[in-house]
Amino acid sequence: MEEARLKEILDEAGINYAKGLDRFMGNRALYEKFLVKFLYDGSHEEFNMALSSGDMAMAEKAIHTLKGTAGNLSMETLYQDADAAVKAIRAKANTPEIMELAKKVDDSYERVCAAAKKIQEG
Repeated sequence: MEEARLKEILDEAGINYAKGLDRFMGNRALYEKFLVKFLYDGSHEEFNMALSSGDMAMAEKAIHTLKGTAGNLSMETLYQDADAAVKAIRAKANTPEIMELAKKVDDSYERVCAAAKKIQEG
């Protein structure tokens, strides 16, 4: 995939290509490998399962993990949405507020996964 197309796909998903590439010391193949590997990260699923069961301690742990991974891969929109959810959970926000933030996390997560799948397909 040409670099311009890759950058376009990542930009649409809220991923900062330049920062991500810099984090991987310019190694585009390695950065792409980790973007695809993100598809198999289970923290988003753990977050949703914990929310569904009302386990806020586990939800906090899972969303914090997702936030860290998103930050390391320069998934800026997902990082910001996950950060807002972490802060709300820690502040013991009401359930509707947390669920609204979880929806934002879900949306940005889906965009990131769609981009990773496009990279995986080449």
